Amino acid sequence: SSSERPVPLEFEYRETPLHETVKDLIDRGRAPIYLVNFTQASAAEEAQNLMSVDFTSKEDKKTITERLHGTKFSSPYGKDVQRFMKHGVGLHHAGLLPKYRVLVEKLAQEGLLKVISGTDTLGVGVNIPIRTVLFTQLCKYDGQKTAILSVRDFHQIAGRAGRKGFDDLGFVTAQAPEHVIENLRMEQKAKADPKKAKKLVRAKPPERGFVLWSKDTFDKLITSRPEALESRFNVSHGMLLNVLSRPEEDGCRAMREIIRSSHETGSAKKQHRARAFELFRALVDRKIVEILPKREASGRRVQVNVSLQVDFSLNHALSLWLIDTLALLDPESETHALDMLTLVEAILESPDLILRKQLDRLKGQKVRELKEAGMEYDERMEELEKLEHPKPLREFIYQTFNEWSDKHPWVGLENIRPKSIAREMFETYQSFGEYVREYDVQRAEGLLLRYLSDVYKALVQTVPSAMRTDAFDDIVEYFGAIVRGVDSSLVEEWERLRGGDSVAASLSSVAKGPSAAETAEAER
Repeated sequence: SSSERPVPLEFEYRETPLHETVKDLIDRGRAPIYLVNFTQASAAEEAQNLMSVDFTSKEDKKTITERLHGTKFSSPYGKDVQRFMKHGVGLHHAGLLPKYRVLVEKLAQEGLLKVISGTDTLGVGVNIPIRTVLFTQLCKYDGQKTAILSVRDFHQIAGRAGRKGFDDLGFVTAQAPEHVIENLRMEQKAKADPKKAKKLVRAKPPERGFVLWSKDTFDKLITSRPEALESRFNVSHGMLLNVLSRPEEDGCRAMREIIRSSHETGSAKKQHRARAFELFRALVDRKIVEILPKREASGRRVQVNVSLQVDFSLNHALSLWLIDTLALLDPESETHALDMLTLVEAILESPDLILRKQLDRLKGQKVRELKEAGMEYDERMEELEKLEHPKPLREFIYQTFNEWSDKHPWVGLENIRPKSIAREMFETYQSFGEYVREYDVQRAEGLLLRYLSDVYKALVQTVPSAMRTDAFDDIVEYFGAIVRGVDSSLVEEWERLRGGDSVAASLSSVAKGPSAAETAEAER
């Protein structure tokens, strides 16, 4: 390990309002500035607040407008993103469409964006040149509680400041809490006018989601050693299938070597080997992996079943449950293809924001019904607590999963997640924009697109070709067209990473793209 940096950092603690801090940093030649927020909503709010500060020259604004010429901002949130960019402010977080994030990165690389308002999860490989990292706060909600940033998180974020080959110094600035800044301003005014001192009412910190920090907190984060890294190594079906698929290598031996060289303890490695063997047996039992009668010249003893699509993948922990349960559906049912889609959705990570929006809508409808029925407030609240977001095949999914997990103890803490986002879109045949507006998720439209992209990839890769029907293929084409129509970069990058003619063949119907009218509708 080393604490040496190619570009040293200089630290500063500010007790001025954020817009003044930003303006001062730009005037002192410390742009580009990355404004660190800890939620996507606050990143968007700060970008909007900075619209009142003019820090971009007319020449740069003109150049930005020229660079944006021909770019479509046709998604529900696109106009806001475009407006920020034209003012010299970039917005960058996971809730945006990938094409908008890439555009922000390109404009920042050209030096046209003075400020990028984003979240603390700025990913590795994101190429945004930053001279100054500006923390809007030093506390963060970690999913369970709000606490001061860990030393590792602080150093990770602060370390983005300073561009090697461009800067001699990188700058890290932290804002004091807003109520502290406000109180300092009031005290200064009170000193100038004693009459105001008597009427001074101090601002209070937020009651929720806040932990007080100070300059001492900032100094301690700067000088403390980061917490130790912990290995997150985990053996999965997807990993096992990928390793066993290596054409010129003994996959079993390679898997053993991966576990041996992992940064795990001896006892943990033993558990990983046992888990790998259980997963391997499950793949063999379902004939997804075949044991060869004799060792090949390459040393291989196993191969992936050649009857499966070449790009077949098990990238989700519960992919085998999906394959087993798809076979239990009634192929004669009118909803067979939609039920297949529901099972696919059940193994995917849940986009919680969208599920909350669905539940909020159901609660709103239920409240109106109960009010019309004359039910008392307390009784209404009890009824609302019973509501869930839509879960088609709820009982069937939970029952089959419980029975299946009892026979497969390696499932561990993994759980099934029934939901209806993609199914709801298909049943109502909504465009991407219509669905975004219906649930008011404009600021997180990238979350929806990423989820639909995961649905599409699972439909293409995880459902065995022998189980597909014409109705199911219609669903695949529908979501392929939506993802391509909104932001083709997701599918194009996936195809590039997967490589090979097999993927091109699997996606041939979608690769041609929808008609001009369908594309326009998807983008609307």
